[in-house]
This record gives sequence, C-alpha cells and structure tokens, in this order.
Amino acid sequence: MTISLSSYELELIKKELKREPKEEELKVIDALWSEHCSYKSSKVFLRSLPSEGPNVVMGIEDWQDAGAVDIGDGYAIVMKVESHNHPSAIDPFNGAATGVGGIIRDIISKGARPIALLDMIRVGSLRHERNRWLLKGIISGIGFYGNSIGVPVVGGELSFDDSYTDNPLVDVACVGIVRKDKIIPSVVKKPGLKLVLAGLTGIDGLGGASFASRKLSGEDEIGAVQIADPFAGKIILDVTLEIADKVEAIKDLGGGGLAVAVTEMANGLGAIVNLDKVPLRVKGMKPEDIIISETQERMLYAVKDENVKEVCKAFEYYEYPCAVIGEIIEEPKIKFLYEGKEVVSLPSSLLLSPPIYVWDIKEEDEEQKINEKPNVRIEDAIRNIVTSEDLVNKEWAYSQFDYEVGTSTVIKPGEADSALLLLPNGKFLAIKGDANPDLCVEDSYECGKAIFAEAYRNLATVGARGIAAVDHLQFGDPKKPKVYAKFVEAIRGISEAARFFNIPIVGGKVSFYNENSKGEPIKPTPLIVMVGLSDKPFRPSIEEGLDIVLIGITRDEMRASLFTKIFGQYGKLPKARLSEDLISSEIVIQGIHEGKITYAKDISKGGLIGALWSIITKGYSVSISTDAIITAEDIYSKLFSENGGRFIVLTNDSQFFTRLAEKKGTIARVIGKVTKGSGIYIDSDYYDLSKEIDIYNNYLEARL
Repeated sequence: MTISLSSYELELIKKELKREPKEEELKVIDALWSEHCSYKSSKVFLRSLPSEGPNVVMGIEDWQDAGAVDIGDGYAIVMKVESHNHPSAIDPFNGAATGVGGIIRDIISKGARPIALLDMIRVGSLRHERNRWLLKGIISGIGFYGNSIGVPVVGGELSFDDSYTDNPLVDVACVGIVRKDKIIPSVVKKPGLKLVLAGLTGIDGLGGASFASRKLSGEDEIGAVQIADPFAGKIILDVTLEIADKVEAIKDLGGGGLAVAVTEMANGLGAIVNLDKVPLRVKGMKPEDIIISETQERMLYAVKDENVKEVCKAFEYYEYPCAVIGEIIEEPKIKFLYEGKEVVSLPSSLLLSPPIYVWDIKEEDEEQKINEKPNVRIEDAIRNIVTSEDLVNKEWAYSQFDYEVGTSTVIKPGEADSALLLLPNGKFLAIKGDANPDLCVEDSYECGKAIFAEAYRNLATVGARGIAAVDHLQFGDPKKPKVYAKFVEAIRGISEAARFFNIPIVGGKVSFYNENSKGEPIKPTPLIVMVGLSDKPFRPSIEEGLDIVLIGITRDEMRASLFTKIFGQYGKLPKARLSEDLISSEIVIQGIHEGKITYAKDISKGGLIGALWSIITKGYSVSISTDAIITAEDIYSKLFSENGGRFIVLTNDSQFFTRLAEKKGTIARVIGKVTKGSGIYIDSDYYDLSKEIDIYNNYLEARL
C-alpha cells in the first residue's frame, strides 16, 4: 500500500510525537490526513459556504455523516452526496455499487430511512470501447445495489465528454426521512461508551482513502476497491433503524475504515480498540490491515453498557457479526491493541488536525477569446444538437433501476427536470443534481452561480422551492495553480448563489486528482444537489393545441453552449443573473400551483431547441416564431443560447403568464404551439425529425 504523506507532513508528525512513528501509525495518519477525509487543500475555502439557516437541524460540523433539514410536522430530511470516481475507473461495477452502499449508510447513520437515490455519471464518449465498458459496469453496479436494498433511484444525470475518458465521475446522492427528535449524531460527547462493530472486516478496500486522494497510477490498484454486498447492506439498514434509539452515536465505516470512524466518532476524546475482537472475514489479517480496511456493510455504534446486549441481539437474529471492540475514553488518544500489545497510540488532536494548505492560484488570462461565428445551416445545427450524446434518451440506464420501490415516487425518471416524491407529512419533495463542466472550463465562478441557479429552476418545474443543498467539487491536481484557481472560483460562485437564494449547504464532498493518463485534468465539475418542497403534486402532461410560452430574457451569449462545443466557440460567455432565475422560477411555481401549467422545462443544455426536443420526443411537433423572441438578435442565440433565467411552459392560458411576468419584472411571450407530427416548424420552415427521434430512442442500446 502506498502512503501519500509528504516529507513535510512526516516531519510534522515526528515533531508532534517527539519520536519516530510506527509503520502502523503512519497508515492511520495517512488515512486521516488524506484529501478524501481531511479536506486539507479545500477546507479554507469551504468555510465560505453558507451552512446555517432556521431550518437546518444538522449541517457541516463535527464529522457528521450527513446534513439534516426541518421540513415541518416533526420531520426532517437527511441528505448527502458522495463519489466513487477512482474505484469506478478500476472496477466500475463494484466501484459504483459500493458508492451506493456507502451513501445509504451515511443516511441511516442519522437514524433516517433512505427514500431516494440520485446518480450523476460522466464518462468519455461512447465511441471508445473502454468508456462503453465503464458505463455498462457503472450502471449495473448502481442498479444491483439500489434494487437489492430497496431504495429507488429516482433521477440523475448521464453525460459524456472526452476529458473523463480515463477518469469517470460517479456521483451518488441519497435523501432520507426521519422524525426530527430521533436524529442520531455521528460523534460522542462523553467517555465510557462501548464501541460496537457490526459486520465482517476483510482485505478489500485497503488504503482506499489514500488511493482516492492521489492520481491513478495505472498500476494494479484493484485491492483498494471495496466489494459490494447489498444483502448484507439491507441487514445493516434494517437493524440500524431498529436499534437507533438504543445507541448514542452511529458512524459508517467508509474511507479510512476503523482508523477514521473511531477517531471521528471520538471527536477529540479518546478510544481504545482491541483488534482481536474485530470479526474478520479473512484469517491472519495484519493489525494495520484490520485498522484501515474499508470492507463495506459495516457500522460502528457508541452504546451505553446496559444496551450492548440488546443491540447485538438484533444482529444475532440475522446471524450477522456484532462485537464490542473497545470503548470511548477521556484521555485524548486513539489506541489500537493487538494480542495485548499497543500497535497504535496517537493523540486525537494530531489525527484531527492535519496541515491546512492553500496552494498557488493562477487564473486564466482574462483576454476574451474571439472567434468567428460558424456558418452553419439551422437545419444542420438542429439535427446535430438533438442527436448529441448528452441529449439522447437515458432510458437504457434508468430502466435498470427500480425507481418505484417504496411507492412514493410521483414523477419518474425522464418525465420532468426534477424527481418528485410524496413524504409522510403529505408534502412533496423535489430532488435534482446539476453540473456544467463546459461552462466551468471557461469560467468556474460564473459556473458556480449557474449550476446552483439551474438546480433551483429544475425544482421549480415541478412546483417546488429549494430549501437545502449539498455540493460535490471535482477537479484535477490542486497543486496545479490553474486547477486550484478554478476550484476557488467555483466555490465563490456557489457561495454567492446560495446566499442569494437563502439556501444553506448542509454537506458536501471534494474530489481532487481527477486526471487522464496524460496528466490532463478533467473539466472542472462542481455539482449541486438540491432539494425543495411543494404542497401540491404535479404530473407533467403534453397535448396538442397548447401554447408554448417562453419566460425570461434570451441573450446573445453563446460561448460554452452545446452548439459551440459542436461547431466551435464564439460569442459572449453567459452570465448568471440570479434575480432573473428567482423571478422566472416564482412565475413557474405560481403557474403550477394555480393549475395554469401542464408541462414546464428550464432552458439549459441545447438552448431553446434542447427544451423543445423534450416535447417532440414525446410524440408531438412544435411550431415557433423566432420573431417572438425579441431580446436576442442572432438566430443561433434565439435557438441555442444556454443563458439562464428562462423556461418554456405549456399552457391554455398564456395571458396569465404575460401579465404575471410584467408584474414580477420580466417578460413572457407566446412563441408557438404544440402540434401534430414529429418535427419542428421554425417560422416558415419545417424539419421532420423522425430519424433523429429514432436515434434518440435507440442510441444507448445501439452503442452498448
């Protein structure tokens, strides 16, 4: 196993300990100080994110495994986002499956029942065989775990870019529901509690946290990937929820294994762990391997002495291993014993206080890149846009997931811009994840604002207002000044948007060292997962004769769009105008709640054509007048600009929107109608898109 500690860090450790650390101790410190666990290169800037609010029950604090937000009537939702990028690049099936398992355990560690999963997947173009292999394995792994454990995958993203060819991104988010007064912490506040471990420890996932905190070496790293067992995961889920009121704290054994779980749970206190008591899957494991193994389907509980028997009895029913392996002590030291000898003895303060880094920052030259506008026929542009990999039908992927288990799914994958679920208190929860790497590579500050605003708009399309978010920030090597600058600017944009919308960020993750085999970083890919609430169910529907109303201002801002990705960059970069996103979202929400909208879609990938394509692929034609789009001059901008703050809605009461828009401070115009057929009328020209619809419906199956 490779240790990622630098020579500077090794000197710090020796100075603090006043002695040479043992090899086992270095492995423990390596896990705690890894980027994956410590955020040592990101923590300074993460502190700028707003994490407090009147509804926040649990935010970014004290090593909590997930954030929680009050949704009224005595309930809270718990949410978290994680990635398994490096493991999925090595073993896509187990990498993705264990990502799902890990995020589910994060949710149940709060005493919450998981009710929904989202998966956001990015791979290189399917022209390449390895990318096809990766995607098939990733989708199979997600479906295998989610379907087996009974948590619906209700939505997500699937997009393609060659920068992810060697380094796919596999993000998984999970939301759970819990009574607000039943939330369990992940940390303890007093000594004397017993440490109870459920599950077997094996030799898979050795050094996984360290592995996730450096570049992929190209060597045999399969041993760092955990193996998924969803049936064991289901036992962990059911029993943890059963015994939640009998334990004082719960900690998932994820990155860093026992080393991280025990240290973070102690939270500045100390712990003694007897490694001889740890139930093993493999005989003869070395003590250091027991400490840092990341075998899945394990959970650590802090339990009062009088409750230990009852806790383990619940696992005995399933013949699932459960053992007291140690206890929380007052002395602030983490100690691991093996065969009566002290293998590790380290101060909690050392383990929980890694060095904090701020690397060199070098922003891109601000000189505006000027390119000539490409000369592309509108027909060719439309046909290329609607058949791009990003816009094809994703049913091949989500059909492999059970998205209706639990019977609370109101809007299924592919039906709208956001998932919608019925909650126990009668309210409806909307969930969506958004990223825009093409914009981020151009301007990560504008991108940070834009993806937050897009997530807010996506929730509005089903009648919900955003209430909380988590982020995942995925970049290349932070020691490269231009990469680090993108990271810092993305946080600045996200923070600004979160404060504008008054939406707290209650958790998140940072993933660095995402690079291809040539050492080139992935496109910067910050991701926002947002949840929102609505009092009313909304089921989208489309029918012939409805007016198409465009809400918001279309601008001549073409750079970083799908159009310019295909035909060449030109024009201005889209700027996030958050007040326009808020105003237009409020109009859509009001329209849904007053029954004036049958279908709503925000304008983003592919511009207006991309939004209209979602109608055409459901068996209709649309006719639009470009003269009605009065705020842009360039025909390409009218059809393909991806600037924010805009929606199309289908309605039989268009005056409601034109009048409301005037009152709210924006514009709404009828730009066309839904008609019969399988194409699009633009002014006097008609384009039959039957062939493109066939490609849309069959692309992924044909490729895979």
